[in-house]
Amino acid sequence: MKIGYDAKRAYHNPTGLGNYSRTLIGGMLKQHPENEYLLMDTGNPMDLPYFNRQLNDSGANWKYESGGMFGKHSRSYGWGSKARSLKLDVYHGLSNEIPLDWKPGSTKSVVTIHDVIFKRYPETYKGLDRWFYNRKTQFACKKADIILATSLQTKSDLEEYYPDSRGRIQVVYQDTDPAFHYRKRTEAVAKILYKFDIVERPYILCVSKLEKRKNHKVLLEAFRSVMSQIPEDLVLVGGRGDTGDEILEHLGDYEGRLRWLGNVETDDLVNLYDGASYTAYPSVFEGFGIPLLESMRRGKAIVSSTGSCFQEIAGQAALYADPTRPEEMAQQLLRLSTDAELKRSLETAGQTESKRFDLKVLVETIHGVYREL
Repeated sequence: MKIGYDAKRAYHNPTGLGNYSRTLIGGMLKQHPENEYLLMDTGNPMDLPYFNRQLNDSGANWKYESGGMFGKHSRSYGWGSKARSLKLDVYHGLSNEIPLDWKPGSTKSVVTIHDVIFKRYPETYKGLDRWFYNRKTQFACKKADIILATSLQTKSDLEEYYPDSRGRIQVVYQDTDPAFHYRKRTEAVAKILYKFDIVERPYILCVSKLEKRKNHKVLLEAFRSVMSQIPEDLVLVGGRGDTGDEILEHLGDYEGRLRWLGNVETDDLVNLYDGASYTAYPSVFEGFGIPLLESMRRGKAIVSSTGSCFQEIAGQAALYADPTRPEEMAQQLLRLSTDAELKRSLETAGQTESKRFDLKVLVETIHGVYREL
């Protein structure tokens, strides 16, 4: 088969959708080098030595293709005609869209849709952004031959907000960045704890951008109410979003027990997971919630929220609390901090739960989708 990927996120996003794209592309080339691959980008990619080495070591016939007649906008309009002219068998849009000039024909289209949070929580997006996201998602749901949703929650949302998608959605989970599969290195963990000066006390790790939907406010209220009863500090990792100023202004209110590290490199993040006592993920709503799987990959118990996709993804590896009730979240923090047997049982459950997200199986599932088109 001749397969084309929208690789824009792979080459321009260091986290999130970029990780999804790189992991899938790298896995597909490794497991199916018999195919021919075209990685389509808008130009000026990031320096990605590991990803490029992974592609080259796969032995597959692949080519990087940049730009188009509409420059950086060709991803949204132009790559449809390019797919036809290159006689691709399959074009896969990896982040919620296919080109708006897409026409049905011999080239079949697949789109991965990660979430439609802009429909559930429109107040968290700018009006123009919502309009563009909705237009692209609506077009993809009408025109794509197959829609891949990364969770049952996203499938349900698509069927609710975009009825045209019904009957063409298949749920295929995702995996973490390959770095989360590496063996734990005790010396590397020690170095990272000294690097960030978090050596005095054990800590709970929360990985997510500082924004309203991620619900740090409830987590912080819960932590403050029990911090005199537990040994752990709370360490936040993630970019500065719409609640960043409010949260960071109050760092001093926690007697030195609250830290914010900002964004960190992937290798550092893996080691921070390894050094944590357990993790907290108090988000109100997600399409998948990759920190849940990252936690399980590193053998950590989790405190998370009820609702959304959280129980679907973490299963028996987490304790859950109503994300609107800080007293309930506090009780779950207290349980994990004081009950070693409970924590071990969740860690063990995570090893079982994480098997549902095995990259080899996910790649084979998606390759099977391509073959059936």
